[in-house]
Amino acid sequence: MRTSRKLTHYLMAVFAAAMMSMAAFAQIGNQPGNQYPSDSPPSDQKAGSLLVYNIYDSNSSNVAAKDTKINITNTNDSNPIIVHFFFVNSGCSVADFKTELTANQTLSFLASDNDPDTRGYIVAVAENYLGIPIHFNYLIGDLYYKNLSAADSHQANLGAVAFAANWTISGSISTIDRVTGNRAAGAAYPGSSQNAVTLDIAFDGTNYNRQPGTVALSNIPSRAGNDRTVLILNSVRGSFLTGLNSNTIVGSLFGLLFDDAENSQSFQISIGCQYLQTLDNSNPRTVPRFDSVIPAGRTGWMKLYSQSGLGLLGSMIVYDQQARVDFEGGHNLHALTLSSNSNTITLPIFPFSGN
Repeated sequence: MRTSRKLTHYLMAVFAAAMMSMAAFAQIGNQPGNQYPSDSPPSDQKAGSLLVYNIYDSNSSNVAAKDTKINITNTNDSNPIIVHFFFVNSGCSVADFKTELTANQTLSFLASDNDPDTRGYIVAVAENYLGIPIHFNYLIGDLYYKNLSAADSHQANLGAVAFAANWTISGSISTIDRVTGNRAAGAAYPGSSQNAVTLDIAFDGTNYNRQPGTVALSNIPSRAGNDRTVLILNSVRGSFLTGLNSNTIVGSLFGLLFDDAENSQSFQISIGCQYLQTLDNSNPRTVPRFDSVIPAGRTGWMKLYSQSGLGLLGSMIVYDQQARVDFEGGHNLHALTLSSNSNTITLPIFPFSGN
């Protein structure tokens, strides 16, 4: 019996729809465009194997007034990943926890639930099940920070600064065995060993991207109109096993404060693991003072760097003392140069104990 022409047309339409669907799935799995270069500078606009969140803080007795929501996403379509979070407080002590993200999973948590009443920064590292950092440039993230106290109410959404792993991959990056379903080691950090208890990782451009060397605040409003600028600076280096100390943190910074007529005033500040100050006539101390450099109706900008050439990360948040008046918000600091220092971090190595 011959197939009717109407049925033939119907079957062809179904086949075409199926092929279009398969093509759509293929496009999702093999995304259009060129792959983001792994050796590109660190940025909050790319994916990486290590993320830095420049601020977290909370008030457990009043989370409505002060808290931070941390977000992280695994953009890989087929591989789960273990993420090791390190919470470095402003006093340089370190706490940590691990979690696993399945393929395409996103996760959010509150600072008040995990490290309450503590201010600092967070480093998130992609690891294998043995606890060794791996080449997995698929992590993206951001944070929502709020401090709604009456005197200095401000808030911002800040992207996590991503550092891509840049070492040569000799094997598979897969974190799961496709045949057995067991965990796989992935592309481990060069020279690492599962028998080691610590590992030094370097932001040297060969292993992870270099850290910023000179950072800048692009536009600073005048305080005369009740506008305020919060400056956050972080020293991301040292031991995450024993805690950071004065021998590893950045220390002294040199800075230049510019008015909008190109005139500059130099200053120095000292930072520990984290520096957080509202810019005023004392922070930083310039001659003439801050309010004279940026008077009413004017703006300025600032750049800072370590006198030892060490890495530096940070953010700025702008707000008005009369809440919801004028413009407000924040962003990570601009990177004008990359540090020539390797800015090493020592990580503890131990297996993942989750399911």
